[in-house]
Amino acid sequence: MPLQLIDGLDRVENITREEFQEKYMIPQKPVIIKNFYGKDSPLYTKWGFEYFKNELGDLEVGVYDAEGKKATADRSYKGAPDKMKFRDYIDLVRSGPTSKRLFLFNVFKHKKELFKDFTFPDIADKVLKFIPLAFFGGEGAVTRIHRDMDNSNVFLTELAGNKRVVLFDPKYSELMYRFPFGTHTSIDINNPDYDKFPGLHHVTGYDSTILAGDTIFIPAGWWHHIEYRSAGIGFSIRSLSPSLKERMRGVYQIGFMTHLDEVMRFLLKDRWFNLKKNMAEKRAVKAIRKVQSVQTIQTVK
Repeated sequence: MPLQLIDGLDRVENITREEFQEKYMIPQKPVIIKNFYGKDSPLYTKWGFEYFKNELGDLEVGVYDAEGKKATADRSYKGAPDKMKFRDYIDLVRSGPTSKRLFLFNVFKHKKELFKDFTFPDIADKVLKFIPLAFFGGEGAVTRIHRDMDNSNVFLTELAGNKRVVLFDPKYSELMYRFPFGTHTSIDINNPDYDKFPGLHHVTGYDSTILAGDTIFIPAGWWHHIEYRSAGIGFSIRSLSPSLKERMRGVYQIGFMTHLDEVMRFLLKDRWFNLKKNMAEKRAVKAIRKVQSVQTIQTVK
């Protein structure tokens, strides 16, 4: 059976705190919420390409290019390979398809009054309002599949344009060949190689599109692959997982795991990558056998 991608996410509006906690936060289930911040929020009425171009156009920003200097398969970018004026970047992404992206961009750092433009709904606890981040990209830009290192919940809001968002439950991590000591995989969900990654036969994901005004709730630890279907602007706020275990996992990943990975990469060079690749493959084989064993038992019954 090939990799299954279904359009099965709930879409809601005007959801109460009680409903959100019961149906989505506590069970850690993704959902798309329309007008999350309220229909009249400045996020929807004011924040846009022209606004940011006028307010922050002279700012020099770091730009990432999936077709240019790539990150290695087992880790994130460690620095933006290109620099350009923000207004030039905005003109670029609006002019047509481009793989260049601007992400994890804290616009509040450069324009603190933006904090006045939104009030986070009373829908979640332990919200990290002090680290709001913006994401800009042109049609065709791709955020390769990964899990967030801090293991927080993410509320990703589309302010302009539309994106394809593909999500996978963390229970599939081994079947998706997650590299040990990291939160990445080298699989390509648009061109899955089943000979190389047979575990994908046993994986199911959610394939959705978010439009301007939509907020997608991505629970802690969920894998996500994002494609810009048009020039777009995204905005994210994070909250800590309701699970203490998952919060501690985030602390471990940021405080220890990523640093150990860097040290071993420095010491062993390519041998470290190959070792992790072999470990991922062995774990996948074990996970496949477990799935097949369960399927056999169910068939017998």
